[in-house]
Parts: sequence; C-alpha cells; structure tokens
Amino acid sequence: MKAGQKLTIPGKPAGGTITPPPFPNGLAPDCSSPSAKGLQQALKDTGWLDRSVPLSDNYGPQTQKSVADFNRKHNLFTTGRPNDPSIGRRGWDLLHRLAYGN
Repeated sequence: MKAGQKLTIPGKPAGGTITPPPFPNGLAPDCSSPSAKGLQQALKDTGWLDRSVPLSDNYGPQTQKSVADFNRKHNLFTTGRPNDPSIGRRGWDLLHRLAYGN
C-alpha cells in the first residue's frame, strides 16, 4: 500500500444505502429457523460473532450471547433485561445496516 492509494474493504458496498431484509417471523432464542443463519452472518460481518462459529438454523447460546452484547451496546434491550438475547426489529435493521450499508 502506498500513500494516497484508495483502500477498499471487502464485503462493504461502495456508498449508497441498503434496505435490510424483512424481519423474519419465528426468529427467537432456543428456536430453529432458517433466518438464524442470516442473523449469524450479519453478526459475523459486524464482528459480534466469532467467524469460527458455523452457520446454523439454531438460534443457540453463541448467537444469543452475541445478540445480547449487541443489544447492550446499542441500548436495544428490553427494559430491565440488559442481557436480552432476542433480536427485535430495530436491532435487526441496525445490524444489517452496520453489516452491509452505511
């Protein structure tokens, strides 16, 4: 890399905005849903979930911990539940904007 060169970060679009995918029905901790894979990928792409964790339909303990950490950081948890492992619509949208847009 030389001074003045443009740095491109893989996986990030070059400008513009994204529309997050619709919030999936049935996506909940301790449940199985194909949408869990999309959640896990977005968590990986934003650094909230370790890349070594395999994608799975199971919204299991590692996904729950990552979501709870994300919720706490962005004040998205349910009042009185700072370790809330559920992703809500606002969290889903924010996570996808952080992962794939600006």
